[in-house]
Amino acid sequence: MPLLVLGEIAATRVGCRASALVVAWRVGLTFGAAQRSGLGRMPGGRRFGCVAVGGCAARRASPVRSGGFGWVVKVALAGVVGLVAVVLYSGPASAHGADAPVAVNYVVRVESVSVPGVTVRAVEGGARLELVNRSGREVVVLGLQGEEFLRIGRRGVEENRASPTWVASRSVSGVAAGGDAGAAPDWRAVSAEPRVRWHDERARELPARSWSVPLLVDSREPGIIRGSIAAAPAPATGWWWAGAVVGAVALGLLWRQKVVLALAALGGGAVTTVWIVEAAVLAASPADGVGVQVLARLWPLLTAVAVLVVGGLELFKRVDIVLGIAGACLAVMVGVGDSAVLRYGSLAGPQWGRWAVALAFAVGVGLAVAGGVRWYRSVEPTPQSAQTDTAI
Repeated sequence: MPLLVLGEIAATRVGCRASALVVAWRVGLTFGAAQRSGLGRMPGGRRFGCVAVGGCAARRASPVRSGGFGWVVKVALAGVVGLVAVVLYSGPASAHGADAPVAVNYVVRVESVSVPGVTVRAVEGGARLELVNRSGREVVVLGLQGEEFLRIGRRGVEENRASPTWVASRSVSGVAAGGDAGAAPDWRAVSAEPRVRWHDERARELPARSWSVPLLVDSREPGIIRGSIAAAPAPATGWWWAGAVVGAVALGLLWRQKVVLALAALGGGAVTTVWIVEAAVLAASPADGVGVQVLARLWPLLTAVAVLVVGGLELFKRVDIVLGIAGACLAVMVGVGDSAVLRYGSLAGPQWGRWAVALAFAVGVGLAVAGGVRWYRSVEPTPQSAQTDTAI
């Protein structure tokens, strides 16, 4: 379990590749632990490794190795699936603007646009600007060095891939270098809709200040977008964490209540899933649609769905070790991984995101504790089994 938690923390910091490997290992660990523990009820005996012979309970082996090395095969297979997922997933998720933070400590305001029919707003917690052109005219956004960067008109959106600003806008950090401001524009169509979102270094991050982005209308008329940046009031971080910890302790103390644990897993998984999907919808744009945004949140989403499935299974059979592992992953992948929403005042996704993250942490830690206690007590030998040396 400590290795699992450390691996998940590394995944949230290192990136999608590490995350895919960790999730693959987690799946293998889940199946392996279940296999080695004798998951399920054996006819005539106790759970997890103690069977009956001739009506008398036999002392459990340490552990019962049902299926031989079947668990090793499961771990290896999960690792192969994870490697394939790395190759398939790492490309599209990082191609556009799907790396926006879940929350920031500043607010980006758009105060005026000089071109009638053109609207601009800050989206994704201020990580990107969104421009919609309903004026019927051709509007060009000028880049950091005065070069033509984006062109929005009747034909939709085109981007100049020779622009240094285009290269920098590929990442929310804006540190990428390349392009040539003096080169002939290399226009590439990206959308048939006159709406575009982009990272712009001129309109993000503190300190508080005014900002502007120049425009060129119909290749001759200048225009401008003006706005400001201000500090976002921080939420009551301590109270949010205190509430999450109290909820986790309360759920952990209910480890005997199987139905309560199952319902908690179903509720926590469902709320987290809805939050992740709604955040992906809000972040979608013509250049990177809902599919790309969902891929950018794939592993937290799979973790939430896994908790949902485990909660359903817990209603019908005991899957204690799986419940504990799933809960730990939810707490780390979402509760800790997205804890910026509890520290910063401007949210990139739904405004109820703090409730979702706090609930994910509380439910995840509570399930990890309760599932671990239930599993430990289920494998503890009974006094009767400790008196015999017969083992299978």
